[in-house]
This record gives sequence, C-alpha cells and structure tokens, in this order.
Amino acid sequence: MSNRDDLLAVIRGEKPERIPFIPIGFWDEKTMHKLVPADCYDENTDCIPSDEPPRDRFSSEPRTRDSRERAVRMASHMDMATLGAGKGAVFPFGHGGPGEIQPVVIERTLEYKILEYEGGCRRKHGYNPHSIMYYHFPIKTEADLDTLRLPDMKDPQRFQDIEADCRYFKAAGYAVTGVIQGFFSGIHNSFMDFQDTMVNLLLKPDFMKRLTKVLARMSLDAVEMLLDRGVEIINVCDDLGNADGLLMSPELFREYFLPWYDELTRRVHERGAFVHLHSHGNIAPLLPDLAAIGIDIINPFDWEENPDLPELVRRFGKHFVFCGGCIGDLYRHTFAEVEFAIRRACSLSKIAERGYILSISGITDDLSVEDWNTWRTIVNRERENA
Repeated sequence: MSNRDDLLAVIRGEKPERIPFIPIGFWDEKTMHKLVPADCYDENTDCIPSDEPPRDRFSSEPRTRDSRERAVRMASHMDMATLGAGKGAVFPFGHGGPGEIQPVVIERTLEYKILEYEGGCRRKHGYNPHSIMYYHFPIKTEADLDTLRLPDMKDPQRFQDIEADCRYFKAAGYAVTGVIQGFFSGIHNSFMDFQDTMVNLLLKPDFMKRLTKVLARMSLDAVEMLLDRGVEIINVCDDLGNADGLLMSPELFREYFLPWYDELTRRVHERGAFVHLHSHGNIAPLLPDLAAIGIDIINPFDWEENPDLPELVRRFGKHFVFCGGCIGDLYRHTFAEVEFAIRRACSLSKIAERGYILSISGITDDLSVEDWNTWRTIVNRERENA
C-alpha cells in the first residue's frame, strides 16, 4: 500500500498497514533549507514567496514537472501521507495555495519582509527571531465591507496548476489536499483586527453575519474549483481555542460558524471527498457539534492543550479521525522526551475507532540536521511498533 492508500484507509475506518504521518511543516523557509536536501524544495514549496531566491509573488506561469517532482521528493523525505495542490501549498494541513488569499511582497530588508494579501491586510515577517505581525486590516466599519475587493475564486486561471498537481501526486502515492481559510480565523487573520472581531460578534451580529457570509461564499467557491480538479481532502485552518479553552462560547460558534461548516461538509461529501479541520486549543465542547455535521479529520490535539485526550478519543473516535496527539514544542525536549511523546501519541491508534494519524510540529531552526534525523528515526520506529 502507498502512503495515500494508508491515509484513505484510515479516513474510511479501515485498517492501514501503518499509521499515516502528517508533519505540519517547517517553522519557516530558513528551517526547511537547513533540514532537508536542496532537491526537495523550490520557490513553490512554502506558503509565502521565497527569500532564496527572493521573489515578490508566485509565478503566474504554469507549474513545471520539475517543481512537482521536488514536492514529491519532499513528501518522500518526510514520509508524508499527503501533498498540497497549488503553488505554496506543498505542506499538508497548513496554509497555502489558490484557495486562500494570496500574498505579494511589498517591502524586503535583511531583517524582515512585509506581505500584502488580497483584500489589503499586511503581515510583517521578522527573521531574527522568527515572528509574524498582522496589521492594516481592511474592515473597520460596516461601510468598508461595501468596498472590500476579494479575489475571484471562480477564475480558472487561478487554479491552473491543480488538476496536473492532483494527477502527478496521486500517481506518486499521495493523497492530495487543498486549503481554504477558516470561517472564524479568516476574519481576524486577514480582514478585521482580532479585538474588533470579538467585540463585533457580540455587539453587531447582523454586520458580522454579513461579513462571515461574504468570506464563506468566497471560500466555498474555491472548494468547488479544487474538487472539480481532483483534490481529495479540503483543509480548513481555523484556530478556535487555546490551552485554556475556546476563544468564544459554543453558542457563538453555533450561531456564526457552524452553519458554514455544515454546508462545507455537505458539499465535500457529495463529491466523495473529505474535510479536515485544523484547530489548536482545547475545543472539546465543540466536538459533539462537529461530529453531528460529519467533519472527517481534526488536528492537532496537542496533549498539553488536551490532557484528557485518551478520553476524547474513546468518546469521539468513531466520528473523527484524530490527527496529532503530540506536543507543539518538541524542539525544547530531549530525545528521550521526544520518544515518549511520539510513543504516547501513537498509542492513540489502539483506541481510535475510526482511525488515527500521527502529526508533529515544532520543527524549528533550533534543531540541528543530526537531531532532526534522529527525530525522523524515532517517528518511523514508533509508527512501526504501534
């Protein structure tokens, strides 16, 4: 069986040959270049335009066979079960690709670069240390929504690489993913300041429902374009909590965002594809709602954010494929602690009724190449043992 076969078997509730593996990706481009061979990446690998060589935007030219082959080498090197379709979308269960708003570099120095995204928001990426600052949000008042300029997610040119990516990656043995922005975090990441978002959800419900609808319809258009071209899993990155709990009440989530997840899941399932929700935090109060609408995969379920993780897997393992189960700061730990964390994560496969996918993060430039290769050895050994 291929990595793709193992992953799809898990999603369907069947028994794979071994636990599929989904590394979230590297901290930044610098880390990737340090830890993997140079023939495993190119200017289309990361979700933001490259620094090496410097590029201001992703090319409008069709993706080349060499670029796809480099993505496949990356997947093989990291033993990934999936590959993301589209320029900037290689890493699974993360950001990137034409289904999300796209960036252009508008300023670059030795210490930082500034990206402007479709819609007008900006993000400053610092290098030493790595940091991201979100600012210049286009929506401050209700009138701003009337002048908001969004990309046309029905433009075939925007999705010109997806069909060929899907064919190539499936033939190489990988399940193919496509990304849309989260219905909640897409607002405060790119269109409205976080504090304003939270206040307006309480005080201006009509305005926020209108904004949510505009952005959700844009993302659902992208879903149709991705599915039409062969994508098998739709990824939604939507952080809904932190270690202390939800960022909003379950009632607010049900009022504003659950209906859009319901529509997304219905559309995707009608096409024979699957929905993966990426959300950090202890989101246990939302699991019954997400189970009811049929979300297929939830990730990352950091053990330190969800200390009752085994009980959650026992309760909801027949509804979801649980993905993750590790900790987000592995790079801070000794090899013995890394081995314990990964073995503990893999043990969830024994109680996950529908299936389990191992996922790790915390892959930073603090790691040496030697330590990273030891991590990879530990991951593969524990997957085999489980």
